[in-house]
Amino acid sequence: MPLYIVLPLVAAVVALIWWQGTLGYDFVSPPPEQKLAQARAEAARDFSGNAPADAPRRPAVNGQAEPVEPAPDTPQEPEIDLGNLETSPGLQSYAVETPKGSDHLVKLATALEAKGAFQRALLAWERVIDHAQPQPDPDSIAQALASVKRLRPTLPAWNIDPEDSIPIVIHAGTGQATATALKPILDDVAREIAVASKGILTVTVDIAVGKKMPNPTGPAPVALWISGAAKDAPATEALSFTVENPAHLRSQVFATVYGLVGGQLKRKTAYAPLSELPSGEDPVESLNCRITRLCWRELGAGLNLAPPPPPAPATPERRNEEPAPRPNRGNSTPNKPAKPATTPAKPAPRATPAPNPAPRSTRPTR
Repeated sequence: MPLYIVLPLVAAVVALIWWQGTLGYDFVSPPPEQKLAQARAEAARDFSGNAPADAPRRPAVNGQAEPVEPAPDTPQEPEIDLGNLETSPGLQSYAVETPKGSDHLVKLATALEAKGAFQRALLAWERVIDHAQPQPDPDSIAQALASVKRLRPTLPAWNIDPEDSIPIVIHAGTGQATATALKPILDDVAREIAVASKGILTVTVDIAVGKKMPNPTGPAPVALWISGAAKDAPATEALSFTVENPAHLRSQVFATVYGLVGGQLKRKTAYAPLSELPSGEDPVESLNCRITRLCWRELGAGLNLAPPPPPAPATPERRNEEPAPRPNRGNSTPNKPAKPATTPAKPAPRATPAPNPAPRSTRPTR
């Protein structure tokens, strides 16, 4: 390309770039005082040796810049002590943290999840539920329930040895017609409790069928209660209901079992009472998230306590009395008190005669 074409093009490009770069600048009006003060402060900061280079400075006054005092540090929240994460936790872990409030437990559980300690985080979330204050924070409870629903399916069973599980029995009493439909529902309840307790409980079912009434006036009521495995083991109270609609039998059974567990925990333990079943919530989900594993264990342990030994039979008190004197049948006179036995006095020792004196000599004297 000829030089007379290249040079004008280069000049045009440079002029265009300069014009676009300086389009918004004013080279005629003097700069405002604020910009001049800022420029003086920057210059004083660069050439002043009294203050550190990174110290903030106030705008220059009479050409001198003064360092700005740093703002006081805002107090930071103390770091939560997570403890030794290498050791195996227990079902009662983090119960000692409950006096600090549900907000502290929520922060503790969140920090444990951030560290990847999900089993410990689930225990901390459960403490929000079963150690709630008399007036628990609804937001904390809702957050804990959501976290329990999220974490429980991802963690293994707490107890994997069936021999170490605690046996309980769900008892039912009803009529023959209702017993047929009740048996599979109670089997489902037993399986769901075993799953909800994470292997802590082993549940069996016992149904007592009543005699068939000749002229029944309505459906037979259903009575439910839970006990330990032994014959004379403790039991919960019995709750009964009437099956008006067979389609509602399953929900009625699950709701009644939930009420039995909640009532037993309220009477026999110091844990927070179970929340009411919300309308529309699946009762299976309520058994899995609203009752903690610690409460399941306390329920089974309380129902399998050995009964107290029977009291010992009362023994008659022995009286320290002298026996009455026996009557003397051979003599009509009353018995006389026996005289004390006297020992005869020993005779005085005889005086022994003195020995005979030696015989005198009869020899005549001269």
